[in-house]
Amino acid sequence: MKTLIKNVTVINPTETQTTDVLFDEKILSVGDYSADESELKIIDGTNKILIPALMDPHVHFRDPGFTYKEDFHTGTAAAAAGGVGTIFDMPNTNPPTFTREKLAEKRAIAESKALVNYGLYFGAGPDNLDEIRQAENVPGTKMYLNVTTGNLKMDDEEQWRKIFSLGKKISLHAEGETFFRAVEIWRELGTPCELHLCHASLASEIELIRQVKADPTVTNRISVEVCPHHLFMTGKERLKYGAFCCMKPPLAEQSDVDALWVGVEDGTIDCFATDHAPHTKEEKLESDIDTNPIYGIPGVETLFQLIFTEFVKRGWSLNKFVKMTSTNIVEVFNIADKKGNITKGYDADFVLIDAQWAGEIKADRFLSKCTWTPFENWKVNGKIEKTFIAGTEVFDGEKITNDLFRGREICFKK
Repeated sequence: MKTLIKNVTVINPTETQTTDVLFDEKILSVGDYSADESELKIIDGTNKILIPALMDPHVHFRDPGFTYKEDFHTGTAAAAAGGVGTIFDMPNTNPPTFTREKLAEKRAIAESKALVNYGLYFGAGPDNLDEIRQAENVPGTKMYLNVTTGNLKMDDEEQWRKIFSLGKKISLHAEGETFFRAVEIWRELGTPCELHLCHASLASEIELIRQVKADPTVTNRISVEVCPHHLFMTGKERLKYGAFCCMKPPLAEQSDVDALWVGVEDGTIDCFATDHAPHTKEEKLESDIDTNPIYGIPGVETLFQLIFTEFVKRGWSLNKFVKMTSTNIVEVFNIADKKGNITKGYDADFVLIDAQWAGEIKADRFLSKCTWTPFENWKVNGKIEKTFIAGTEVFDGEKITNDLFRGREICFKK
């Protein structure tokens, strides 16, 4: 059955209008609808806003290997509850996604469990150059140049050079001076690949990217994401809350937080990501942030409310919000699917929002297996009323409404 959302405020990357949206799997029309409505499902969008479903280009759904923390079903349920219609899952599972065989196995898992759309990262290891070269339809190859969850850190700069020179899109976990060195090598090689910095946390990183982007020959070959925890918290929270605010990169200083927000405002930062990295509460309580750290916090369910609330508070354009939560991600990661815009012919992936709602973040409402958050009791605005994926309502503001629905793997242009 086709669905018509009537009198809803549609927010796209470049325009806002109050109108009607007709859709099945695809968006059929955007504009005042005056034809017969008798065979349509009607949703009243009065005083609501409709935006493209968010995309989260950085999650760890722990599947396979650590499914007691999260899996593709619970992780994507959490995504749908957070208004996220597409996720990119990282390769540091057990086993890590270092071969095409393991990528195929992970694809089968995601295909059988995912409630939203997904892309699967490939991982860079010490001796898998041929596998990286032949891996197809991935958002990128992830290189871990600093310590994180899993024993995947790469110290050999000659190996960095070989991987960069393959010409594949590379996403880096590289902090501070390590990132500076990686960019230096990348530029020495003539910028042979597109480079994406995951979870920027420092003012110096943002300033370097700003300088690199000023060169018109490489502007579109480097990009950067930022996570809510680095935008809203500092090392003071880590001292106060211990393991529950322990992540990589670590929380930094207020001056870094301020610089990140400047980067959001001036366009240096391309998009938001959560680095959703769930652990059980027991694991966090038993860890020691100095001698036995457990890195990571949940985030896919709180992304929308945290960022939306701050945009409203600052009086920033919600068109920019849409760009940074979906449209820019389509461009940065060379997504071939028609997403990130509520326009005729595009995929019907969008979120209906009550923008007037005000309340608090409560982890006991989460659909994730992770039942805690460092943002507990934070006051936020905006409530996800419905999440649609390919025209199917999968979340109704409280629960998953179609547990049999399955999202699709994202198609990439190259």
